[in-house]
Amino acid sequence: MKALQLQALGQVNLLEIDRPGIADDELLIRTGATTICTSDLNDIRENRFGIELPVILGHEGAGTVVAVGSRVTGFAVGDRVAAHPVHPCGQCFNCRHGRAHLCTDMGHFGLNRQGTFAEHFPVRADRARRIPDDVPFAVAALAEPVSVCLEALAQANLSPDKSLLILGDGPFGLLMARLAAALSLDKCVISGRHDFRLNRARGAVQVNVRRADDPLARLRAEAQEGYDAAILAVSSPDALRDGLSLLRAQGRMVVFSALPGETRLDLFDLHVRELEIVGACNDQDRFDDAVACLSDPALCLDELITHTFTLQAYGEALAMAATGHDRALKVAFVC
Repeated sequence: MKALQLQALGQVNLLEIDRPGIADDELLIRTGATTICTSDLNDIRENRFGIELPVILGHEGAGTVVAVGSRVTGFAVGDRVAAHPVHPCGQCFNCRHGRAHLCTDMGHFGLNRQGTFAEHFPVRADRARRIPDDVPFAVAALAEPVSVCLEALAQANLSPDKSLLILGDGPFGLLMARLAAALSLDKCVISGRHDFRLNRARGAVQVNVRRADDPLARLRAEAQEGYDAAILAVSSPDALRDGLSLLRAQGRMVVFSALPGETRLDLFDLHVRELEIVGACNDQDRFDDAVACLSDPALCLDELITHTFTLQAYGEALAMAATGHDRALKVAFVC
């Protein structure tokens, strides 16, 4: 089979390798589509997770079952499925206490398990879900992105009378904005730097901070008493600090996008206004809800898949995902 392998920092190659075998609790999936995530681009550029190379990249995938492990029930050859990249161990403290998404010994596509940027990939059967026939594979590959966005919204602890600020106009920020529309919030505002992307944030007030004379004043004007919650959906310490300053007293900041290294914060302000900062990493049993979202006509998730490429065109695809912020959202490899 063909597979995209990260062999060294900045070095990705398309290889012809043997099709993988499967364990008795796994499925072998013929890839229908797999989407490029910002974290894939980060792995190529800096390998912040210390991945042991070489590795097949990719973790957002869907396709057709072509082989079933001997101990697997509930799946058959020909089933169309979406796959979750996180494979909890089931044995560590977090797994035993209902926090399997924070497993300390997890397997993960593209990190310590071979990823989805290939014509076939194995997935443990408990991490796969069947999808309806009318859901395109490229949309089904968004199941995990949807699930982590649901987690971020849950961490924001919102109710219908609350206000939310989403910092960042990438695909995840746009997903959150669309999902937040179902919460009947008092107000949802999304900030970003690209009109092409902001215009696809259905149901949210859109603020282009690059065009505003005073971005903070513009965002503050949308919630005079401050926002009840903010979600950091861009890896920017400045955005984190700005978002904290825009929260009302006892407001909550959800750190969704990773901020490697040290980040300077004014903890006196956090103290006197009793602010909260919480993380949102992976998802806590939200995969079934995410799969249900794939067919929701109100979300129109197909609109987020703006470009498709074959694996052979990987250079163009990766470049589009990395630099095409004024014309691209989710870029998919379609096999």
